Amino acid sequence: MSFRLFIYYCAAWGAAAAFLGWIVGHMIEGDASLSGAALKGLALGAFVALGLGLLDALAVGSQRDAVSLGVRLTLAFLIGATGGLIGGFVGQGLYQLTSGKWTVLLIFGWTLTGLLIGAAPSVFDFLAAVLRNEERRGARRKLRNGLIGGTVGGCVGGIVSVLGHSMWAAVFKDTDAQDLWSPSATGFVALGACIGLAVALAQIILREAWLRVEAGFRPGRQVLLTRPETTIGRAESCEVGLFGDAAVEKVHARITREGLSLIH
Repeated sequence: MSFRLFIYYCAAWGAAAAFLGWIVGHMIEGDASLSGAALKGLALGAFVALGLGLLDALAVGSQRDAVSLGVRLTLAFLIGATGGLIGGFVGQGLYQLTSGKWTVLLIFGWTLTGLLIGAAPSVFDFLAAVLRNEERRGARRKLRNGLIGGTVGGCVGGIVSVLGHSMWAAVFKDTDAQDLWSPSATGFVALGACIGLAVALAQIILREAWLRVEAGFRPGRQVLLTRPETTIGRAESCEVGLFGDAAVEKVHARITREGLSLIH
């Protein structure tokens, strides 16, 4: 997919997944207690990280290997869930210790959540490079970019969430509308959208090497080159597939990273 679509899908999925996470958390524990915040955070982190992990796999061409894809998504889900649990617990816990006077502590908690969600899609690539004893520079930069994007998104989303909560609390007050579209639900949507958007922007803006398909199968695709080796060809295993062209070999070309350079 193009970088523009990647950014759009990450932001849209972040918002939708966060709302889904809020619904699940609200059904399990609907109040604003410490346990309720932790469970809502867990659900938000798990769903947002799962979606970002899938979009990342689609963007780098990792979806064809079912086993690797399953491991990638499971790892992203667990890391995201952990981040949401920690962020919700820490933020709400510190907020309650100050008797609700320091809303910045809630923002700190969501920043922690964003940090781990941002790392979730990239951890698989980094661990795979370590286990295979491959060149790790691309995977390390991808992980770093995810951490930066997630942290920024969590912080900005936390600020928007707190401001939105104050605004909608004044509008809804004690009406039944809070059961469907409460101030916390609005904040979750903003938080998820900000994290998804910031993670995608960080990966694109801080990218080091990439290619664009100008002609052939699905022209206009853009692929980040973060792996030690990226293959191009008609084979299903190729990261950049050029299907339906008899002039293209099954494995037509390889782009290999060695040190600071790319060798075609």
